[in-house]
Amino acid sequence: MANLSITNVCNKKCAYCFAYDTRNEYGRSFMDEDTFSKALDYIERSGLKQARFLGGEPTLHPNFISFVKRSLERGLEIMVFSNGLMPDNVLNFLSSLPTDKLAVLLNTIHPEEGNPKGIAKQKKVMTRIGSSVIPGVNIYSRNFNLDHIVEYFEKFDLKREIRIGIAHTVLSENNRYLHPKDYLSIGSNIASFKSETERLGIRIGFDCGFVPCMFPSDSFELLKDELVKAGNCCHPLIDMLSDGTFISCYPLNNFLKIKLDDVITAKDIMQKFDAGLELYKDSGIFPYCSICPLFNSRCNGGCMAFRIRRFTSMT
Repeated sequence: MANLSITNVCNKKCAYCFAYDTRNEYGRSFMDEDTFSKALDYIERSGLKQARFLGGEPTLHPNFISFVKRSLERGLEIMVFSNGLMPDNVLNFLSSLPTDKLAVLLNTIHPEEGNPKGIAKQKKVMTRIGSSVIPGVNIYSRNFNLDHIVEYFEKFDLKREIRIGIAHTVLSENNRYLHPKDYLSIGSNIASFKSETERLGIRIGFDCGFVPCMFPSDSFELLKDELVKAGNCCHPLIDMLSDGTFISCYPLNNFLKIKLDDVITAKDIMQKFDAGLELYKDSGIFPYCSICPLFNSRCNGGCMAFRIRRFTSMT
């Protein structure tokens, strides 16, 4: 993947923010033109087909529109990870793009957050570019529910997919996150939610860090497609920060960093991160993972940041 974190600037302050450590380290940063040019070269020589724009809120970068245009000129598809609180000129621009070239993963605001203006702004985005929008949610509380998303499919012409993520810890532990002890509770809620989305023809996609044991065993058949990925997707995602530094993922910002140069490829970076994380690969997020029959057969142990913190907390 080619995740380009083009800015740390954001117009929200989510307590669970995965980019907490990078925002503290870099402050208000914007990827410059030269670094972006090198990023496009890196994507091209790595044989990747998509430019994925992250932040912060990537649409706040003053050169966001120019960056997207340059990516399209390279023949790349575009994915934007956004909170939906984007400038009007950016929304106008995105609405002009071919739907087969654009996907917007919209991190939806939950009604319980008490942000009606933000929700109204997100609905404006869904109204204008709904056919390019994949609604998403980050679960950060054991009592979290997903019902608010279903109504969006009834009102807007969205892609028939929902991306569900878990709020993971950053290594500094300075963000709000869902502790693994609460996984069973939300696993049951997700299984119930799956029954509803299946009836409506909506596909569920899991983000990283899910583990099979968080779901009731009687829901394994219902969740069989999702469970192919659950447990086996914690691997280096390769996020490029605004200065051209690669990190394995946001939660692991403080673990290992690799600098962009004129020859490195995604394969090279993946190998280096895999080697750096090798020590922790035989562990899991729970002490009993090593004796679990699902471990290794269909699960690699869950979020690596949790696994590393298990080791460091014992020293």
